[in-house]
Amino acid sequence: MYSVLTWLFEVIQAIVLIPGIILVPREKVLKDGTVTCVVTIEVFFMVMRIQARRKLINQLIQKLNDILCIADETMKNVVITTLKPMEDPLKFYLLAGSLAVFVWCCLSFLLVFEKVSFLYEDYRIPAIFSKQPFSIDVFLVGSVLLLMSNVYIFVKKVGVDIYTIHLVLLITAQYRYIATKLATIFRDGNPQNESDDSRQEYQLKDQWIKREMEALCRHHNSVIQ
Repeated sequence: MYSVLTWLFEVIQAIVLIPGIILVPREKVLKDGTVTCVVTIEVFFMVMRIQARRKLINQLIQKLNDILCIADETMKNVVITTLKPMEDPLKFYLLAGSLAVFVWCCLSFLLVFEKVSFLYEDYRIPAIFSKQPFSIDVFLVGSVLLLMSNVYIFVKKVGVDIYTIHLVLLITAQYRYIATKLATIFRDGNPQNESDDSRQEYQLKDQWIKREMEALCRHHNSVIQ
């Protein structure tokens, strides 16, 4: 139901936006319509690209989930260290951006205190819902629809951006984990005082290094496949 409703808003906005770009004065289109068109097209192509590669992305997510389910402390620390710095900036991006879009779209409502009939350019973005001039009721309904669809488009864009960023960071964390484990293996497998180690201890360390390297190679193969 949510998906149907939100895509309905998008279809409505596309229907009213296209004639709006044609009939509304060019200055208004360039000033308020360009950003909306660019963001809408960007979101559309990003979502379509994700949908086109859905099977591959699901496999990647499942693989990352399997890796994280059996993660050791080193993996947990690396993932947290990689993702944590992006948490606050992404929250700010979502909250500040959504608020800015909401306020920007709400500015058109101030016109109801100044006018009783409205023209196409009175909407915050180029849009046509009925023949101009039109009544305050038509203006309010159109403005509310534009407000909801614009906020949704921005939230959708943020969602896709966060989705992509998290996937990239999780993959980056796997390579950071491999680098960290390699450093640990070389450090712990290289005795500081070789004369104090018996031959048996050398063999035990060699076996430990072999097991760790094999596990690390398996992990690397699972990441790149």
